Formats: sequence, C-alpha cells, structure tokens
Amino acid sequence: MRAIIYAAGVSRRLKNIAGNGLKGLLELNGKRIIEYQLDWIIKLPISEVIIVLGLEHEPYVDLLGKSYKGMPLVYIYNPDYKDKGNMLSLWHAREFCNTKTLFTTSDLICHEEDIEKFSNSKAENKILIDNKSIELYSDPDPVKVTIQNGTISKILKNGDDLVSIDGIAVGVYQFSNFGIKCIIESIDRKIRYGNDNLSLYYALDNVLQDFIVKPIFTEKCEWIDIDTPDDLEQAISITTN
Repeated sequence: MRAIIYAAGVSRRLKNIAGNGLKGLLELNGKRIIEYQLDWIIKLPISEVIIVLGLEHEPYVDLLGKSYKGMPLVYIYNPDYKDKGNMLSLWHAREFCNTKTLFTTSDLICHEEDIEKFSNSKAENKILIDNKSIELYSDPDPVKVTIQNGTISKILKNGDDLVSIDGIAVGVYQFSNFGIKCIIESIDRKIRYGNDNLSLYYALDNVLQDFIVKPIFTEKCEWIDIDTPDDLEQAISITTN
C-alpha cells in the first residue's frame, strides 16, 4: 500500500503566516504539521509516501529529505496547483495509484485513536467520518456525506445537493486497487470534458456507485483541517493535550 499526501495548496487564508502555501511546515508545539501525518502513516503497512507539491514548495524536500524515520518519501509536482482544482494533485500522482492507496492532506491534525480505528477496519474502501460534530453540518467548508444502508452514497460540500447530511469527511481516505483506479478514471473523464477545475470530492462522488465505500466513524472527534488562523490556534490546543 502507498500513501499520498496532498501538499500543493496555496494557503490563501493563511498567506500571512504560511508563505507560498507551506502550511504543512508550520510548527505546532515543536513539530511540523506534516510530521503529525507522517508519524501515524509510518505505523501502517505502507511501502512509500508520495508527497504532491506545488512548484514553489521545495522547502518540503529540503526539510524532509528522501525518507522520514526510515519511510521512503517520493515527491511529485502538480504544475496546476495555483489555477485548478486539487483533484489534479491525485492525477499527477497517478503512476503510483496502481495498488491499494491511502491519501490525506498535509494540513490535517487527527487523533491517533481514530486513525487506529480507521486502519484496523477491514473495509477495502473507506473514509474517516465525523458524525458527532453536528455544528459542522451547516458549515459550507467541510466535505459532507450521505450514508445509506451502511455505505457512503454521496460526498459533496454543498449540503443542499445531498439526500441527507450524515457526517463530515475528516480527510483520511483509503481505496483498493480497483477503487483508486475508478477514481483516476473519473478524473480523466473530467479532464477530457474540460472540467479540471474541481476538488477531488467531485471525482469521488462520481464513482461511489461503482464500489462499496464504508464510513469509519471517529470516536474522539479531535481533528482539525487547518485553513485559517483560528484553525491553527485550535490545532495548537489539540496537540498540546
């Protein structure tokens, strides 16, 4: 299994703190944000970690190097990171998507007990879901899901387009060889039809009927996708505990 970390964002809402979109390199209590991700990833049966960068993100390479605590790191570049949707980050890493794949982002802090629950699940295709933080259901920013008959049937940001809002996608995904192949093919179709300025969840939503994707529900619900200065303050509090 491989892991892919998205680190090609431009961090518009943190531009005064994280220049050139390098928020994954911001320190929280003495450790870089991306290191929190890498520390739980290296505990999994992962053969290598693919980090997708923008063209101005060389400091990741300079600081992390070719391996992290013995785990090989491979860097891929997304030349479209400033102008188009983030589904292209997975597209540019597609040569590594020929096996079971876990992907996440460089700006996510998540409780390790929830990660452990996620990794211990035997589901081939799964997404970590928070169904307890109800206040996020009306927030326009988080990615929301509809769950029917124990499987994820829709994944979109706009709750108005969902049958029901049954949870929030935290930002940790794992797919089988077939599942990731379907996602890459979905991205390919969108590119060919000129719809390449989309976030990854659009490509995911299009293939949810092709295979079963299970929700793995958080227990701790201590997670934060760091996009704003307020998120950063909250992440500092989480990582202090």
